[in-house]
Amino acid sequence: MNVPFSVHSAPAQLTVTSIRRGDTMVVAPVGEVDSATTPALEEALRAVREPVLVDLSSVEFLSCAGIRALLVAYERMPSLTVFLGSAPGVRRCVELSGAADLLPVRESLDRTMLTP
Repeated sequence: MNVPFSVHSAPAQLTVTSIRRGDTMVVAPVGEVDSATTPALEEALRAVREPVLVDLSSVEFLSCAGIRALLVAYERMPSLTVFLGSAPGVRRCVELSGAADLLPVRESLDRTMLTP
């Protein structure tokens, strides 16, 4: 038996904030990082200079497109560091993709480094 159905989902949304904390630029995406929203993250990463911390603590979903953006940025800025936060899906994506072996990942941050 065939049951027709359709799925309508809202487009993923992403906001990226860049803020200087001491001598470090903190790039903080909020929302979902997928193939549709990754260009916003890439643009933000191209606009900053080292040292850079990417704070993924407010990311709900991270796709391989987001992983690629992080790896490309890391090639350009070897001092780039990633903070994963506590979202298990984001951590799992970074670990399963092997990016955790390539990117410097911080497990904790000084509260002054987190974006408001």
